[in-house]
Amino acid sequence: MQQKLLNMMQSPDAETKCESHLSFKPFLDNVRLRLQDETSIKSGFFRHVLKEFAPYPELEGNVPLEDLTRYKSLFDLLYVGLSTLVDDEKKVYWGMSVPMSPIVFYGSDLFYNLLSEANLQALDCSLPTESLAEAERQKLEWFYSFILEKLYGIRFRRKADMVKSISETSSGLTKHFRVNLDTRFIDVHPIGELPVIDTEVIRSYSFEEDALDVLYRLLPPQLFVLSGFSIITITDVTAEYALQTIREHSSDSAEEAFPLVVKALKELAGRKEIEFNILPLLRVNGKLVDDEETLGKSILFDCGRKMGFSGEACISMIEKFVSDPKIVYFGDLESEASLQKDAGRFLHKSGIKAYALFPVYANNKLLGALEVYSREKGLLNEGLFALIEPAINMLSQLMVHAVSEFEEQIESVIKEKFTTLQPSVQWKFNEVAWQYLRKKKTKPGRLEPEEILFPQVYPLYGAVDIRNSTVERNKALQEDLKIQFSELLQVLLRLKEASGFGLLDEKIFQVQQWQQRIDAGHGFNHEIRLNDFLENEMTPFLVQFTDSHPSYRAIAQEYFAAIDENTGGAFVHRRQLESSMTTVISAVNNYFDLLKDEIQRAYPSYFEKFRTDGVEYDIYIGQSITPDKPYSDIYLKNLRLLQLSSMAAIARYSHALLPQLSTPVETTQLIFIHSHPIDIRFRRDEKRFDVEGAYNIRYHIIKKRIDKVRIRDSRERLTQPNKIALVYFNQKEADEYIGYIRYLQGEGMLLNDLEYLELEELQGVSGLKALRVGVNLAISE
Repeated sequence: MQQKLLNMMQSPDAETKCESHLSFKPFLDNVRLRLQDETSIKSGFFRHVLKEFAPYPELEGNVPLEDLTRYKSLFDLLYVGLSTLVDDEKKVYWGMSVPMSPIVFYGSDLFYNLLSEANLQALDCSLPTESLAEAERQKLEWFYSFILEKLYGIRFRRKADMVKSISETSSGLTKHFRVNLDTRFIDVHPIGELPVIDTEVIRSYSFEEDALDVLYRLLPPQLFVLSGFSIITITDVTAEYALQTIREHSSDSAEEAFPLVVKALKELAGRKEIEFNILPLLRVNGKLVDDEETLGKSILFDCGRKMGFSGEACISMIEKFVSDPKIVYFGDLESEASLQKDAGRFLHKSGIKAYALFPVYANNKLLGALEVYSREKGLLNEGLFALIEPAINMLSQLMVHAVSEFEEQIESVIKEKFTTLQPSVQWKFNEVAWQYLRKKKTKPGRLEPEEILFPQVYPLYGAVDIRNSTVERNKALQEDLKIQFSELLQVLLRLKEASGFGLLDEKIFQVQQWQQRIDAGHGFNHEIRLNDFLENEMTPFLVQFTDSHPSYRAIAQEYFAAIDENTGGAFVHRRQLESSMTTVISAVNNYFDLLKDEIQRAYPSYFEKFRTDGVEYDIYIGQSITPDKPYSDIYLKNLRLLQLSSMAAIARYSHALLPQLSTPVETTQLIFIHSHPIDIRFRRDEKRFDVEGAYNIRYHIIKKRIDKVRIRDSRERLTQPNKIALVYFNQKEADEYIGYIRYLQGEGMLLNDLEYLELEELQGVSGLKALRVGVNLAISE
């Protein structure tokens, strides 16, 4: 143990510092109080402590720091009394400091060595402003937690444990330490009269972001004097943080996650000489691939290639591992090299002293491996394997994500480079491809295929949307949250009644506060904090509480059953809504697939639909798309009538589904009338058709902006359930559709309620008008 002054923080003391004095009176008062209990098993030790301190009455006053060297034997006695019997002073981070101050005056050798290392680093680098500000707020939070509990009996929130990170000079690895302050032997006194505060207000502010600012105004630190000493214990939580890092990055992209996870594994191992590689097994058509970003980084592959092995030979070795997946372990390649086969022999020749390969599974399926090796002998042993075993289990999710990411990349390339073409335009691509191949034979050199353009085609656009889908999702979420918090409150009340555990009162209070916000519709304003409260506070609390009290597990399980996404009552409204929306949109999709076939039979056209919260479609018809069949306006007129009648059919169809839906959802139907032909061009870079030319692009812009357009001088949306809205610019464009509307009214498909509407101006678009007509929902198909 050492007795010397050391400042734990190199930055100047901030303005939050209050008056603080070192004194042993609070400790000695505590000893005297304990002595009043004559049955105390430590009474003999307590009397000895008082006897040893008796010659130094000045220690019960404000003790000057420069005089402390005289009292080291007393501090040793304090350590014996305040530490546990089994603590080894050479292996613990333990120290004493001035109250709420970075000044340490006594501690273990390991404690001082760690602080010295931290201070050296602080001198070499400066903290960013954000880190200094966060450190200062953290100090304030600890200070007010202490003040409010000591003087007002309020349990103020305290953030997660204070954790500091230090890069070890010897290993170059970052280590993480949890710092705990024991404030039992600190007295606090206000300067003057103790300020009166409304404790209920403080409790209600406890979880607000500006709580510290409020407290700083009500109770400035300068109003208080502290005396006594703090006990500081530091715990190495590097392993815990390393595992947390792996868990947090298990869903990130491989490119981002792998370097961070490897760094965490090295911190977990605690030796920079131990190396790790994460090797997901990526397959194409069921066969392993030699991917440079994964297997290419393997030390086994690297050594094999340096020894002249081909990539196929290295893959073959991995295939053997896959066929019989078990731990591969070469503990001492230096002494056992002659006994090893190919892999062990060329690893040794490349300077590897020890090597291990661990299989990683997910759902009993081999997804990859973890490679561990060292160029120093004796480092890969059972102790290391025990340390990294939890991490290997966590790597399964990372492997799942890496394999899925790879498969998505393959699928993306296929979609990007090899778009499936509709038969109506396939002929054009065949023709251009043939011309490209013929030119390459006669004109060697770099060539590009000619542009694929379909000029003078007539566009038809339509959209079927779920009405107010965002609003409906928010309503479903709000109703589910009401159920979830009601269930949570009932579980907490029953746990309180059964156990009498005091902390449950605070949890009940927090849940009731959130219930009020949700009932008032304000929960969405704090969505991140709401999720954090449920996932990172209540769930861990219930798990820890029931782990400690298994007899209450059945009560808590009622809440966990309620929040099961597939079966729980707290997801019932969202499940019902998504099920209803899926039912309606699938029905609309199926109808459009039938419509597409009907359109092609009449006259081959290009038909493309897009899935949103509903279904949108583009249809292009014209001579340039079907050059072998003479084009006439009758085909366009037929298509326009078919478009209008199909929208009426969809409105009736979706309405007829309402009795089958667990949550009623309604559709809106929209058509954009554009009478002039446009040009469309196939974009090779995007592998899709797009409009060509400035005038034509304006058509594309307009159709993307009209889905939420409102009627001029009102808040009413144009699109409404059970109606068809048709947007146009001039009357000539509308006249043809008005004729079709009259015809369908005569057939009883549409109602006699045709409206002529002017629409609000949109960005860059003015002069829009619309027709709107109701659909007769009573007739049968």
